[in-house]
Amino acid sequence: MTSDRSDRLHYLPVGLDVRGKHCIVIGGGSVGTRKVHTLSLAGAIVSVISPTVTEELAAEIEAGCARWVRDCFQESHLDGAFLVIAATDDEDLNAAIIQAAAERGALVCDASSAERSQVIFGALHTNEGAIIAVFTDGRDPSHARRTRDRIAHLLDQGSN
Repeated sequence: MTSDRSDRLHYLPVGLDVRGKHCIVIGGGSVGTRKVHTLSLAGAIVSVISPTVTEELAAEIEAGCARWVRDCFQESHLDGAFLVIAATDDEDLNAAIIQAAAERGALVCDASSAERSQVIFGALHTNEGAIIAVFTDGRDPSHARRTRDRIAHLLDQGSN
């Protein structure tokens, strides 16, 4: 261990059990779609708050992976939430959502600001029962995805 603490993690990479937990995603765009997909795969009870959603998200909702509340965000939507994800394209709205959710005791993820988040999502890949998650400590999600893809390629080559 070094005495220089510049190596400190901002986020601790952990697994979070969301099975049967009420998780709310505010925003029905591409980022919200990815978050809903990940949460539903993990067994969360997912609600999407958004006037509109992507076609992909509409298909997930139709398949029963999430419930769609066709509405603009209201603080009452956060009641009973275990995890709240702000995934709108309005950074000020995301900040307000995060503040209101934190005041209610929910874990929070602001897709527009790692600094306002308690929880961040890694870039995930599953292979033969293993889950690989790549984190960049909230600094560069695109780098995490590229790294995940390189690891996935190596894993896929090894299984041939």
